[in-house]
Amino acid sequence: MKNSLLSTTIRFSMIAGATTAALAAPVVYAEEEVERIEVTGSRIKRTDVETPVPVTVISRSDMDAIGALNVADVLNSSPVAIAGSDQSNSSFSTTTVGLATTELRNLGAERTLVLVNGRRFVSGVDPSTGYAVDLNSIPTSIIERIEILKSASSAIYGSDAVAGVVNIITRNEVEGVEVNAQYGTSDESDRDTVELNITAGGSWNSGNAYVTMGWDDDEGLKASDRGFSAQDTAIYLDDNGNEFADVLFSSYPPQGRITIPDVGSFNADGTPFTADSRFNRADYRQLVTPIERRYAAAGLTQEINDDLRFFAELNYNGSETNDSTIEPTPLDVVNDIWLQDRNGTGGMDINSPLIPELMRQELINAGITNLNEVAFVRRLVEFGARSTDVERDTIRMAAGFDWIINDDWEAEFYYTWGKTDQWQNNGGQINIERAALALDVIDDGTGSLVCRDETARLQGCVPLDLFGAGTVTPEAVDYVRSPAKATGEVAQEVFGASVAGEMPLELPGGRIGAVLGYEYRDESGNYQPGDLAQTGSSSTNRSEPTDGSFHTNDIFGELQFPILDELILNLAARYSDHSIVGGQTTWNAGVEYSPIESLKLRASAATAVRTPNIADLFGGRGQTFASVSDPCSGLISEGTSGNVLDNCLSIDAIAQRVADDGDFVLTQTEAQGTGGFVGGNPDVQEETAETFSLGFIWQAMDNLSFTVDYYDISIDDAITTTTRTTVLRRCFEQDPSQFEETCGGNAIRNADGALIEVNSGTANENKIDTSGFDLELNYNQEMFGGDLRASLIYNYIREYVETGIESGDSIDLAGEVLKPENRAVANLSYGYDDFDISWRIRFWDEVVDSVEGANFNFTDFQPLDEFNSVASYVIHDLNLGYAVTDSVQTNLGIRNLFDKEPPLLPQGTVHGGTGINTASEAYDVTGRYFYVGLNMTF
Repeated sequence: MKNSLLSTTIRFSMIAGATTAALAAPVVYAEEEVERIEVTGSRIKRTDVETPVPVTVISRSDMDAIGALNVADVLNSSPVAIAGSDQSNSSFSTTTVGLATTELRNLGAERTLVLVNGRRFVSGVDPSTGYAVDLNSIPTSIIERIEILKSASSAIYGSDAVAGVVNIITRNEVEGVEVNAQYGTSDESDRDTVELNITAGGSWNSGNAYVTMGWDDDEGLKASDRGFSAQDTAIYLDDNGNEFADVLFSSYPPQGRITIPDVGSFNADGTPFTADSRFNRADYRQLVTPIERRYAAAGLTQEINDDLRFFAELNYNGSETNDSTIEPTPLDVVNDIWLQDRNGTGGMDINSPLIPELMRQELINAGITNLNEVAFVRRLVEFGARSTDVERDTIRMAAGFDWIINDDWEAEFYYTWGKTDQWQNNGGQINIERAALALDVIDDGTGSLVCRDETARLQGCVPLDLFGAGTVTPEAVDYVRSPAKATGEVAQEVFGASVAGEMPLELPGGRIGAVLGYEYRDESGNYQPGDLAQTGSSSTNRSEPTDGSFHTNDIFGELQFPILDELILNLAARYSDHSIVGGQTTWNAGVEYSPIESLKLRASAATAVRTPNIADLFGGRGQTFASVSDPCSGLISEGTSGNVLDNCLSIDAIAQRVADDGDFVLTQTEAQGTGGFVGGNPDVQEETAETFSLGFIWQAMDNLSFTVDYYDISIDDAITTTTRTTVLRRCFEQDPSQFEETCGGNAIRNADGALIEVNSGTANENKIDTSGFDLELNYNQEMFGGDLRASLIYNYIREYVETGIESGDSIDLAGEVLKPENRAVANLSYGYDDFDISWRIRFWDEVVDSVEGANFNFTDFQPLDEFNSVASYVIHDLNLGYAVTDSVQTNLGIRNLFDKEPPLLPQGTVHGGTGINTASEAYDVTGRYFYVGLNMTF
């Protein structure tokens, strides 16, 4: 067989083993021909492993070399991917805590399609929040390799493949029994991790099967376990205007704080409030969420006859995030219980026997008659930390047939079904209706305080004393506490059928390859918040349930034209009929050209779509009280004119206030009291994208190869949440003949004309343009009786521009923390006899927190200067493997060898994760970490 570029590259990839290469799979050679294989990015089986679009591969040995418990740990450390959700950046979330998702090109997990063996996998995210595969659900013990298609491929795989495709290939030939065990701990003797799994399999003349099961546990970290996160931190200015980092304490203290207008702040017992009275929230926060997983998987292939083969896959994963906590509930008594910012009428007369005499005198001296006239806040430490315990169970089954029709054609039929169930318990919340009853107390005539409401007393009501540290009794906690439960389910069904082969038409380079197929997909989901959350009776904002479904019918085709031996043209198209948004057509076009034996040039262009998911369409609306700007406020004084003026004055209540007062000016209470809901939108449409890539593969020498690719992605009508202010502005700027004062039910005003509710949802709001370069290098050399192997994967982001569709305002975010211009991973390994040592270097370029000054200091709240810049970041990992015998392998590794601390990104920064003071997607938060593993086969 001639020594072509591709065959040489294939052999090199098999030698490299532990390196990451731009190849899809090892190939089996016959005497005169190469077996046809299917490569990610095309459904046409080929005799080479390269397609017109770039593919990066993470091998099984890559995962072993860093002791990864989760495939996300390896995937998200590659320069082509980044974590969407991880154990640190989700620690402050109540619905996504513990998730492990990935995204390509920084375009979001929802624009990255994750496949297992070329077929879709069910989402692991509750359907009110979003859509993404939870990589916790796919155990590393069954993974052979991961192929990353770094280009849009909706024509091949359908919706969501906008940024690219992650195709996880599982092992299909396991012989005997394999036992893996691993233990890890940090240099600080914390974050202990344990993994144990067993895999068994075997082959027979007509098939093979395997089964694996395992358990792993990650104890996680508290924020107080590391110096950079032990204190809630912010940036301040000294007397010379220089920035410095210092502790940011909360002014919601355990003893309560009452602020009297024009007087000052007091502890709730009436003593002066001082800096020493503040509260450190970091004591309760989670740096790394603890997670425990139990999993099992099985696979079977069986030849029915010479032409028909049956295959089946089963995957189960159960994960739990227990004892994930944040600080106790910060209670704003005036607004959370008495709803004063929502025009509430509740309060507490200053003669209430709950108010300490010292505090009462301060109120009397200030002329205060009711506590609803002051600010009254308190940290509810007696209720314990707010906790989020989430359990997720994912089960997925796939089965089908491969049918050899004749020497030229094959067919595949498959069906997959998957479901993720989520159960969630949130602690530390209170029932605000019961809290209001427990704050309204009287003396029962014997000197004891009781709840005023007699029915409430019969139901267990006892006084809730918030006026001092430790004043809330266990009985009051029991009465007011509100355990919050929520459940969610997402389900997916897919049926696919395709036929592939070679047409009788022959070109100079060979026969034309073709694929024709059909795919049906059904997605459904529901999410039920707790009863009190749905009614707005708990200390969390009100949340509505989610329930919805959609289905698609897709027809797709692909053609491969071998115009010459050196020139191949690939064309693909897909039509998808979506039950909600209608039909879309996408296409791919690619070309490969080898002008000389050692060089292949390639280019591709494609269109892609992301159709809205359950959350986009049907996500239950959640309550918000974020600031919103009323376009009618200050009509006269601000010189409002045109449609806005006419539309505002068409509202009777506003016109009356202008007639009475000369203007419509909101009071502070009215301006702050605008609630509303944000959620899904059944009218949202699909995103569309145009992509282009251009590159080459160069086999410079037998043991040295390069791939370089340029990519350009442009997304139109990107789905995001429309701000409530934008909803109002669009409504009031329209022609008066089209104006309706409730803005389609999204704007509700009270009798005085003040907004009390403004609602919004998802919409097609933005345009995203990103481009850059990828480079991959692979080298191997025999040296001193062993094999030296080296690889480099590098990504350069040329631009990442977000443009508002309506305003046309653009901002280039390239160079911000999560979008470094330069990012790379280098691997160097050496194998000698039974020893193998590998050294990995991860590089993250210097960045800024915000390119437009969207951050601020806590002195004058101006954009950061010195602390806006973040230096480049380099991490070193080391792994030593030793084969004790042919059946016993051991490895010892150190991650973050030099104990590199993450840069400080505290409160007020754009990219600093809440509670962790850095960005875990980019920087290591654990520190130096040791692990030891054992693999035994029988």
